[in-house]
Amino acid sequence: MTRSIPHAAYRDAVLAELAARAPAFEGFGAPVSVYFGGGTPGLWPAACVGAVIDGVAGRLGLAADAEITVECNPEDVTLDHLRGLRVAGVNRLSVGAQTFDDALLARLGRAHDATATRAAVDAARRAGFAELSLDLMHGAAGQPLAAALADVEAACDLGPTHVSTYQLTIEDRTAFGARARRGESLLAPDDVLADAFTQIRAALRARGVVPYEVSNAAVPGHEAVHNSLYWTFDPYLALGAGAHGFWHDGRVGERWVNARAPRHYLAGARAGAPAEASREAIDAETLLDERVLCGLRLDRGLPVDAALEARFGDAARGLSARGDLRVTAEGRWAVTDAARPFLNRVVLALLEAPASR
Repeated sequence: MTRSIPHAAYRDAVLAELAARAPAFEGFGAPVSVYFGGGTPGLWPAACVGAVIDGVAGRLGLAADAEITVECNPEDVTLDHLRGLRVAGVNRLSVGAQTFDDALLARLGRAHDATATRAAVDAARRAGFAELSLDLMHGAAGQPLAAALADVEAACDLGPTHVSTYQLTIEDRTAFGARARRGESLLAPDDVLADAFTQIRAALRARGVVPYEVSNAAVPGHEAVHNSLYWTFDPYLALGAGAHGFWHDGRVGERWVNARAPRHYLAGARAGAPAEASREAIDAETLLDERVLCGLRLDRGLPVDAALEARFGDAARGLSARGDLRVTAEGRWAVTDAARPFLNRVVLALLEAPASR
């Protein structure tokens, strides 16, 4: 969503897509989370956000304690807008701080500085937001570990209930992707990244913000409902340009991606046939693989049923003997602290192993 999109027309398109897609999700119960993310949703007028919240509640119901989040960039935050969001029903904000190092923010092409992040958090508190998440980024080439840890301290000093810590990723269709193709080194070496991952998690834990997933930590009891839906492999209805949606019934599933271009999205949604960039059918074996991919990201681990045991049990026992997996008191498979920086290696070892005998 950008400033050039007609807000009312986009609102109407999202509500039309909701009407078209809602029947496929009516059997999953009332939504427990509504998340306005991607692009710059913080720019959308509060009245449009409220209309979508009301639309979801009217079509699918809404849990009484539903988590309703809006992502925002610090430079876009105003107190009046945040107050409007609270009135509209939003009860949680996710602020893209990235880092408190102004030089690094400039190098990353960000439009805000650390002062703007602190002002955005202050405005959120004044607007009545008790639930606040801050996004941090680490892993840029040349970023000292001490600077990444200083970001954790600066974020925690602001008293968020949730902190997300993402390693910098290089996407093809971005300025960073173009720079990488020209041969520029943008990421820190792997050993530095692994060390940063471990020490950042320890620093968060020391401040009472406990890691519960690879990239997410929270004050106990304030884990993100929405984020957790991905890792527990629950279906999610996604609406809007470029949105990614997913459903499954335990045996088969589907995943779709909406058209990214707003004009294509608007035209299709308003016609009652949302424009999709892609759609993928997911079979039972792939669903099992994806349950492993998602569930092992959680510190509490992956709940094991007969299907997972039959497919991965022997490999899991081998990884446990090697010290990479443990079985929790609840019978979950969880990656050990020592192996967590190398999660991809553990997951691949499971996925590539022959089925249990």
